[in-house]
Amino acid sequence: MAALTATFWTESVEDRWIEGKKRYSRVRLTLSSTQAGTYPSSGGIPLPTTLGMKRNVDYVVILQGPTPAAGSLGLADGINWTYSVSEKSIHGHWGDYPVVPTAFGAAAVGGPTHLAELPTTWKPSLLGTAPVMYVQAVGW
Repeated sequence: MAALTATFWTESVEDRWIEGKKRYSRVRLTLSSTQAGTYPSSGGIPLPTTLGMKRNVDYVVILQGPTPAAGSLGLADGINWTYSVSEKSIHGHWGDYPVVPTAFGAAAVGGPTHLAELPTTWKPSLLGTAPVMYVQAVGW
C-alpha cells in the first residue's frame, strides 16, 4: 500500500490576516480516509505546500489534530501530532497506554512506556470518519 502524501489532504482556508510583516492563515485540512494509504516509513505525512500563503510557509502551528472516535482504537488519549519545519510534515506519536491497540499490529498488555511514532500499518480510516486537522500557517 502506498504511503500518505500531501495529495491526500483537502485544504480549506477558513481565515487569514496580516500582522506586522507576516501573513497568517487558519486552515482546515481533511485527510482522505477513502484513498488507500498508510503512514510513511519516514518523514511523517507531508502537508500541502500553500496553506493559504502566496509565496512561502515559514512554520505551522497545529491547533487541533485528528483524533479517533472514543474507544475506536483503544487509545486513552489519542495521537500526539507534531509539525516538522525541516520536513514540512506532521508526525503522529502514540504511547503510554495500558494496551497496545490491535489496529497497530499487537494485542500485548503493557504497551509502550514512551511515545513512539505511528507504525506504517496506521491508516486514516482507523480514525473513523475523514480525519480533520486545524492548523495556523505563518509566512507570506
